[in-house]
Amino acid sequence: MVEVVIDGDTVTLDSGETIRLAGINTPEIKSGQPFAAVAQQYLEQRVHNRQILVENATDPVDPHDRTLAYLYTLDGESLQLALLEAGLASVIVIAPNDRHLDEYAAAETRARIAGKGIWSVSNYRPRHAMTMTPGDRGYRFVRGRVQRTVLGKKWFEFHLQHNFVIFVQRARWQQYFRYSPCRLDQANVVVRGWVSGKGKRLRTTISHPFMLERCADTGQPLCHWFAAAGRLAQ
Repeated sequence: MVEVVIDGDTVTLDSGETIRLAGINTPEIKSGQPFAAVAQQYLEQRVHNRQILVENATDPVDPHDRTLAYLYTLDGESLQLALLEAGLASVIVIAPNDRHLDEYAAAETRARIAGKGIWSVSNYRPRHAMTMTPGDRGYRFVRGRVQRTVLGKKWFEFHLQHNFVIFVQRARWQQYFRYSPCRLDQANVVVRGWVSGKGKRLRTTISHPFMLERCADTGQPLCHWFAAAGRLAQ
């Protein structure tokens, strides 16, 4: 039974186990992000003091020792899908947890096109790497042109600007990406992920191609959506 709804994507069971909803990310309560409280309330209405069904993710433990899982109501409703359809979450993929990616991505696209929830505010519009500041950390959408590519033994680096770098582990690239990293050189991209860094240099580390869109390719939802709105400069 769910005892506490911490935020829109994290709950604690009466057993004491904390579960992080795999495959999605909702706005942060602690950071006061738009729709954070709405996402928490939305989830709370559906699960607080109720039994739920838990489907463990392929890699079921995150770095904070929380269980990563897909949650369902007793009648089979996916809580991840419900949050995505309401525009209260965005899709994330941290390899190897991509089990429900196709249906989650489709739900996100429907909410984004309809301008629901988080997709109605500027926080979820990709920021150009040139405008990023040291304070722009946490979960972000960032756009820009790959100006330099470094293919190291363990890591690939894609430099959008002198102050922003996308890192992908070579082993993850070989496992999940279906194109040469050289195709990203000088390409316009949109990346989603957690931004960190020291000083003025910011970085994000990803492990799955869904998190990195090459805008010259077809079927890239964020690229096409913002290009159509005239927001994605070449």
